[in-house]
Amino acid sequence: MPTYEFLCPRCKHVFEKKMTVEEKKNTTVSCPKCNSEEVRQQFFGVSFSGKKNARGNSSGGCCGGGPSCCG
Repeated sequence: MPTYEFLCPRCKHVFEKKMTVEEKKNTTVSCPKCNSEEVRQQFFGVSFSGKKNARGNSSGGCCGGGPSCCG
């Protein structure tokens, strides 16, 4: 089940909520701290991990942000 991250502009509380895509479409999300319904979804990075080769490097994806890592 996807986890969505939200920010409440009223009290500046950042929180996560697990819900299906269908639930997200049909549910009004409110801040658990101040109950405001004016929350905004935040977008955050997603981490993927691949198989490691003999040298310990993962196959595919970025290597973690080194200067010559992701071209």
